[in-house]
Amino acid sequence: MKKKIILIDGSFCLYRAYYALPNLISTKGYPTGAIYGFIKIFNKIIKMNINSYFLIIFDTKGKSFRKKIFNEYKSKRNKMPDNLILQIKPLLKIIQAMGYSFISIKNIEADDIIGTLSIIAEQKNYLVFIFSLDKDITQLVNENIKIINPINYSISGPKEIYKKYGVYPKFISDLLALSGDSIDNIPGVPGIGNKISQNLINKLGNLKNIYKNINNINNTNFRGGYNIKKKLIKYKKLVFLYHKLTKIKTNIILDVNYFNFFKFKKKTKINYLKYLFQKYEFNKLNLHYL
Repeated sequence: MKKKIILIDGSFCLYRAYYALPNLISTKGYPTGAIYGFIKIFNKIIKMNINSYFLIIFDTKGKSFRKKIFNEYKSKRNKMPDNLILQIKPLLKIIQAMGYSFISIKNIEADDIIGTLSIIAEQKNYLVFIFSLDKDITQLVNENIKIINPINYSISGPKEIYKKYGVYPKFISDLLALSGDSIDNIPGVPGIGNKISQNLINKLGNLKNIYKNINNINNTNFRGGYNIKKKLIKYKKLVFLYHKLTKIKTNIILDVNYFNFFKFKKKTKINYLKYLFQKYEFNKLNLHYL
């Protein structure tokens, strides 16, 4: 039986926890909502995946290669709130005291770390489950790499991704390059929405094949095929730029011994953990499972 690894999108969980409990403050005036909410989420994942390996991946400050080639990338996102920043270091201390590991790499987005670790783990015959709601992440999905939805904890494989997005996982980056991704501020091709993008991909394949067969678009029963072809030609350079932005890297150089992270949890520092829980007044968080 294959061993199972859970790769957790820590940045997503951090923000989700923060906005669920934005006003939770200790009696000493220290913000604690993101810490408390994150640990609650993490506890649930652990309990649902007994005897699995766990690794939490965080984004870091810095300019990723995407920002360097497209300055508008993620430019509409709000700055991290100050009282969320204050909670990061305490949270990391708690994660380590619980016996689990996390990883972040300067100037490398969490998605690319997750992508690289997923492929490495798959090659070593592990089953990989990624805990994330990021649409980009779905492009990694195959029979050995699946998504756990952080909202309802359902598991998505290739069929579920196709049902939700209208294309199979390997075409998600092509879909986003064509139709755009408002969350990351990627415009896509004006007038080419999801439906047209899905049809182009399902009939012609990836971007390279679409442009290779661009003269056949009029013969694929597309309504307004001439205009679609005209727009694709006009925005070709930008489309391939957007594809670079939406494509998750799976070959980044990791300057850590990554498989040290793929292990059952280390020994819990129970006394230190109790101290941290008391310090931040997490009286309702149980320690019996540790």
